[in-house]
Amino acid sequence: MEVTRGSLVESVHSAAIAVADSRGNITARLGGIDHLVFLRSSAKPFQAMATIESGAAERFGFVPRELAVMAGSHSSEPIHIETVAGILARIGLDVTALQCGTHAPFSKQVAEEYRRAGRPLTALEHNCSGKHSGMLAAALTGGHDPATYLDPKHPVQQRVLGVLADLTGRMRDRIIVAIDGCGAPTLAVTLAEAARAFARLVDPASLAPEHALSAARVVAAMREHPVMVGGEGTLDTELTAHPRHGLIAKRGAEGVQCAAFVKDGVGFGVAAKIADGDNYRARVALTVEIVRQLELLSATEAARLTEVATLAVRNNRGREVGVTRASFTLQRT
Repeated sequence: MEVTRGSLVESVHSAAIAVADSRGNITARLGGIDHLVFLRSSAKPFQAMATIESGAAERFGFVPRELAVMAGSHSSEPIHIETVAGILARIGLDVTALQCGTHAPFSKQVAEEYRRAGRPLTALEHNCSGKHSGMLAAALTGGHDPATYLDPKHPVQQRVLGVLADLTGRMRDRIIVAIDGCGAPTLAVTLAEAARAFARLVDPASLAPEHALSAARVVAAMREHPVMVGGEGTLDTELTAHPRHGLIAKRGAEGVQCAAFVKDGVGFGVAAKIADGDNYRARVALTVEIVRQLELLSATEAARLTEVATLAVRNNRGREVGVTRASFTLQRT
């Protein structure tokens, strides 16, 4: 990705991209795709699968909207906060059970509304509060201590590890575990493996029955409620709401972007990483160009995505003086 100012390329962001089908074949690539990458929040669909497989969805009667927010990184909009609060109420806990901490809402509009209202931030506003509420539900369903649900050795986290191992094909003892920004374990696999996992997420026929059922429920929930995956105007939400190819998208911190789609009855997964971790202009430019080159969106459709507006480089008076643009071609294999 290049950032221009006038006629000069002022900055460059490098990236690696893997595209795989549900059979495990790499179908397109860019750069080194065999390096380990922490999935960060891109792992949330698999973490939601683990919650479903724990029996929590059945025990507590979670509806698709609730499953979607567990698989998403929300923008702290009222519908997100109400949904997560409803999950906690249903499982008999409150906001104090969430161990994700808090941060300002991702949505600048929501953050400004909170500031003007003098509204204090709680763990509900954290973008991962849906995921955490699902993990708490899984702990309660299994009869495990909810106070230690973030411990990597906790049965809830071990179940997540197993799900990811099965979908990536990587031995579970070779998946690197560290701690995410929200306090939950974050897992590292290669971009190639992550792409295979996302392909199998939308085309789970080859998976064990338990995984096939949970993957189908998570994907259906994300497609039915795309605003729960990110929020109004976010790439994840707008791509997941796209009517063709069953497209879903899930970003992660430090410049990670994953997606999945179906063409001719075959699932495909995409996993990408910005080398310097830029999660804004470079990730947006990268994602838009990937979906254009894979012919998931036309150039016109891509240009209408809300976050595309952030690719313009503007001076302090709002005048456009440059642009962030993609400068790569996927290598078909």
